[in-house]
Amino acid sequence: MKKILLSLSILSLLLFISCGSDDGPTVNNQITVGDQTFDITNGGFIDLGESEGTRQGVFALADADISITSTPSFSVGSSSSFRIVLNLVALGSTLSSGTYTEGDVLSPDAGRVFFVSLLDADGTSYTVDSGSVEFSGTDPNFTMSFNLTLNGGTKMTGGFSGEFATAD
Repeated sequence: MKKILLSLSILSLLLFISCGSDDGPTVNNQITVGDQTFDITNGGFIDLGESEGTRQGVFALADADISITSTPSFSVGSSSSFRIVLNLVALGSTLSSGTYTEGDVLSPDAGRVFFVSLLDADGTSYTVDSGSVEFSGTDPNFTMSFNLTLNGGTKMTGGFSGEFATAD
């Protein structure tokens, strides 16, 4: 009986430890670009829907107010010191949780890809050379974390978790 209880205790502990890593990335609502760190205060999300077997969503992050205009597009407050607009594309009918790698939206054979349509920090615009975005959640609450290499070898890390502004 002691062996059974000991085995169950060890199994329970292993399950508890292994489940902790499945909870998604831990983020601190900050983003670091090179040696500059910014607090992310707001996010925005536009669901572009399903098309040709993929689902696409556009996300914006900034340290200022973000609203969705009727076009739809994002409007970011003029006081922002940075803003990021990126697209996530997944095969299928939903933006599934997981790792999105930098890629071409026209050939998302890897299953989940992202591309950055704007990355601007303190007046400097960047492009993404490589990296990944971890994504989870459901509209309007999402968690995203970044580990990217930008043009010129600049690193961008960080993430945001919270409620995103959405189109009405």
